[in-house]
Amino acid sequence: MLYMVFHRHTAEMCPGGKVRPDKEFITKLDTQIKEAGIKLIEGYIDAPGHVFYFVIEADDIAKLNLAMEQLRLVGDTNNIVPVMKFSDSIAWANKMGIQK
Repeated sequence: MLYMVFHRHTAEMCPGGKVRPDKEFITKLDTQIKEAGIKLIEGYIDAPGHVFYFVIEADDIAKLNLAMEQLRLVGDTNNIVPVMKFSDSIAWANKMGIQK
């Protein structure tokens, strides 16, 4: 299943900032994702806004929660939403009879 993960942190907690820098943050996050056994489809970062957006494939929400722990140490990761590809939604909508 695909999930969209939204993460936000403050400038003061930014691992790439000057107040609390963590030069190993990305490495630790990547390691946690791999060790949890989930797949990062893609990630997007709004650096000035201190917001990360990740598309994650996971077969178990517990694995996803484990993988996101590094993000929770610096900010809020309380918006994890199951999503589907738009291209897959067309077939689904046709099957459900809500689109032609």
